[in-house]
This record gives sequence, C-alpha cells and structure tokens, in this order.
Amino acid sequence: MTAISLRVPLVPPSVNHYKLPIERRSRLGRTCLGFRVTPEGKAFKAAIAIAAKGQSIAPATQRERDKIRYYLAVTIVLGPGQRGDGDNFWKCIADGLVEAGVIHSDARVKVWHLELDDEDRTNPRTEIFASVMNGEK
Repeated sequence: MTAISLRVPLVPPSVNHYKLPIERRSRLGRTCLGFRVTPEGKAFKAAIAIAAKGQSIAPATQRERDKIRYYLAVTIVLGPGQRGDGDNFWKCIADGLVEAGVIHSDARVKVWHLELDDEDRTNPRTEIFASVMNGEK
C-alpha cells in the first residue's frame, strides 16, 4: 500500500493544548523537566488509530525506511466557535500517525499540505491523506 485516507471525527488540539510541561524528580533528587500528553491529545491520537484500522504505508525494512519520503495532506474542518493556527495542529496529527503505525517517522514527511475549512461547521473533522512520494516503497 502506498497511500491511505483517514477521516477522524475530531479536530486536533493545538500544540498549546497537546502537551503540558511537568517537573519530576529523578532518583538522585534532581528536578527534571518534561512533558505529558493531555487527555485531548490522547483522544485524538486514539481516534487516528481507530480510523487507520491497522493500515500502514511504512516500509518493512530499515533500509527502505531510511530512503522513504512521505506526503501528508490534511483538511481540518473546524466546528462551531473553533479557530486555530494551522501550524499548531501538525504535531498531534504527525504523532498520531506514527503511533498508529501509518507512517514510521514524522521526520520522513517531506511535504506537508494543510487546509483549514470553516464552511461546514456542523460537522467538525480531520481528513488525512498520507502517501509515499516518488513511487517509493
């Protein structure tokens, strides 16, 4: 498979609502800074996994993974009263695709295309198209 289309019935949280900073103590008593994924972020990533139904465009071998390039096109249909800055949605979408196994790494996405749609506000959703570029895989 070299392409996959997903329809997620949610709008992704912005990066500001995807991960929250936390402090924790190491075994040596030092303070360490980190992040935790919010419930909104977990719900969106779970919705991607459900929509993907185990489908993947990721190659099987490491040799192929080192060469592959992905293309992502996303349409986010905002719901009533929702707004967002397009570049703040990417992190949660990319992480969800990696966790669901659709792609193996967001670092291999070479083309990102995003459209924000505010015309159909009665049906908020995220439509994702992921493909392998240049006939690879």
